[in-house]
Amino acid sequence: MMHSKFHMFVIGTAGHVDHGKSLLVKALTGIDPDRLPEEKKRGMTIDLGFAWLALPEGTEIGIVDVPGHERFVKNMIAGVGGIDAALLVIAADDGWMPQTQEHLEILELLGVGEGIVVINKIDLVKEEWLGLVEQDIKQKLKGTFLEKAAVVKTSATQGIGIEELKDQIKDLNKKLKVREDIGKPRLYIDRVFTMSGMGTIVTGTLIDGTFRVGEEVEIVSAGVKTRIKNIQRYKKQVDFTGPGTRVALNLMGVEKEKIQRGDVIVNPGGNILTSFLDVKVQMIPGSPFAIKNGSEYLFMLGTSEILGRIILLQKDQFESGESGFARIKLREPVLGRIGDHFILRMPSPPRTLGGGLILDVFPSKLKRKDKELLSFLTRRENLDLLEIIRTELKKVDFLPIESMLKASVFSYKEIESAINHLESNKDIIVRKKLVVNREKWEKLLALILEGVKKEHKDKPYASGLRISDLISRIKYKEKLISEGIDYLLSTGKLIQKDIFLAFPEHKPQLMDKQTPLAQEILGKFEKNPLSPPTKGELLKENPGNHKIILFLLQQERLVELKEGILYRKEDFEEITRKIRMFIKEKGPSTVSQLREYLNITRKYAVPILEKLDELGITQREGDKRVLGNR
Repeated sequence: MMHSKFHMFVIGTAGHVDHGKSLLVKALTGIDPDRLPEEKKRGMTIDLGFAWLALPEGTEIGIVDVPGHERFVKNMIAGVGGIDAALLVIAADDGWMPQTQEHLEILELLGVGEGIVVINKIDLVKEEWLGLVEQDIKQKLKGTFLEKAAVVKTSATQGIGIEELKDQIKDLNKKLKVREDIGKPRLYIDRVFTMSGMGTIVTGTLIDGTFRVGEEVEIVSAGVKTRIKNIQRYKKQVDFTGPGTRVALNLMGVEKEKIQRGDVIVNPGGNILTSFLDVKVQMIPGSPFAIKNGSEYLFMLGTSEILGRIILLQKDQFESGESGFARIKLREPVLGRIGDHFILRMPSPPRTLGGGLILDVFPSKLKRKDKELLSFLTRRENLDLLEIIRTELKKVDFLPIESMLKASVFSYKEIESAINHLESNKDIIVRKKLVVNREKWEKLLALILEGVKKEHKDKPYASGLRISDLISRIKYKEKLISEGIDYLLSTGKLIQKDIFLAFPEHKPQLMDKQTPLAQEILGKFEKNPLSPPTKGELLKENPGNHKIILFLLQQERLVELKEGILYRKEDFEEITRKIRMFIKEKGPSTVSQLREYLNITRKYAVPILEKLDELGITQREGDKRVLGNR
């Protein structure tokens, strides 16, 4: 498999504290990963040390020397989160140790799939002892991802087996899968320091995307936006760097104190934090401790390490080797994505209990042992993108395409192609970049049509159902209801008249007994065309007139002005014509002049003129009216 010359794999060392990992890295690469003075003094790797190995074909392999001491397991997890393969180092004189076991378990839990087994310090033991140690190691690796891995015997101090190990790394390099650039870069910070003349530098393994010099980035948790001034990859300045590389970023204008290990660097807008996660937990085999429902454990993801209460969704505790679904309520929010691996540890005594996979980052409010929740998570556990989209759309009314599964390990391209597939299979509906579950969409359309139908039945005299009434009655988001209405209008199932929705065949009509009442009301307007009865007066006479007035207004037989003033349409048109003529002849006119001319009171004159202003027929200039431009 050809790898781009910009692509680099990262291999992590794992194994017991004094089994010679750092010396082995130095023998392989010529670089001493024990860089900090404090590390030199104590002769062991306190924090993650980095080195790199240049292969003949131009590829560079980053090597993360992970501390092996028990209390530094958290550093190991930070290093492992971004590695492609492992070198499991076991000293020939000590053989397999409890820490060797724990490190192997962590590698498995984090989904590392390739590696090489190194038996180091072979100069310290006799040949037959070495044979026994090798046999024991092979026995311990049965059933793990390293069962078929190459075993190389070395002595870092004597330089034995180093060339063979390099050859095995070359072979391994051909097998490794290039990390995908999903366009959502993140760098979990493992170190922060300052350099004279440069300012703040952070290091970590970049995953999921590319960073470029000059681009704006956001530091999650710290809530700081900054720019990348320089990128260094294995001591070389570069303009950009892609996923799976060990990098140092020089950040502009950020104080070192504002950033800490565990913070994450992402693109602006990629800052999706959550304190609740639904997960699949896998207990390690042989764990002396169980994971108990309601207890707190250390949740470790990338370089983040947060206490979280675990709610087991199927039973009250998970024993050694068991797996199942859980919800974790974290004390602080974390940047986790669907598809991320995590580790669970006991805070005290410190011990790795298990780990697993994040299946949901914004879980629904379902109860423990809820069959629906368990079925939801079962559908997701294989990380099948189509199933994740289907289940995501069951939780919400709709999702905009651009934010669909933003917090997941899938690229926008993969998501878009899965959406197209689901749409062509008629599983989902896509309307103006909104994605909706088909059943929900069909239910929504049925609810809209039902609402309009009921309104026609209950109020045959009305033009239809007010859109605002419909929105308040249906328990869907307004944006989606609007999409449903648009769809029904575009397919001709409904028509819109002003603010009302109706069936195309609907003709507003009064009931038989209301028709003579309508004639009676219109008769009153005919008797007093300039000073007709107001809405209030008509309702006082008979509250049942309300329906008739509404019908006459919707049929445009009546016109309503402010203060409940009503006119027959033809009377209002005649008044409008007279006012126009008067102003044309007399010029700008006051309310009093127009009132006298029409022989009406102020009660009618002011609402008439305000309505004409609104229609643009007249307009106010001081206390006078002039003709408008309509």
